[in-house]
Amino acid sequence: MSAPRRTRRRRDAAPAARFLPSYRGAAPGAGKVDLAAAWRELGPRGAGAIPIRVSRNGVVTVACADATRAQQILGDADVLQVELERITGISLTRLDPVIADHAVQLPEFGSPPPPEVSAAAQKAAMEAAQGMTAGIDDPELRDAIARAAAGSIARRWDQQRAD
Repeated sequence: MSAPRRTRRRRDAAPAARFLPSYRGAAPGAGKVDLAAAWRELGPRGAGAIPIRVSRNGVVTVACADATRAQQILGDADVLQVELERITGISLTRLDPVIADHAVQLPEFGSPPPPEVSAAAQKAAMEAAQGMTAGIDDPELRDAIARAAAGSIARRWDQQRAD
């Protein structure tokens, strides 16, 4: 008779900022420091990313909105590390950027969210997009392309109207 199989429990994606308080005390002296606030003091150099963890040996894990931002953080790691050490007063070993585009919500750190599209523009754009995709045979593909095209068209119409 074999032992029962253990199952793993999956967790849904969540904002990294939710986990920051639980990791704040991991590094010596880090419990007294708000690393997210220190990161905000970096200004534009810290945009599009947020520190989510400090390990006991001083490695700061930085969640980035996309791969481009992770590469930029990696390239500027030495300068950013020195600035963080100066602001926080704790010794850091290195910055470790990770891509967390699906789990990290960075409205205050990155670019502003896209503007809301008016209902009239959405309706008109959906009608236009359905006309453009009428020749596609696969209904699921046709609907997906129509939704994507409608969103793009509606945003463009609202932007042109605002300018």
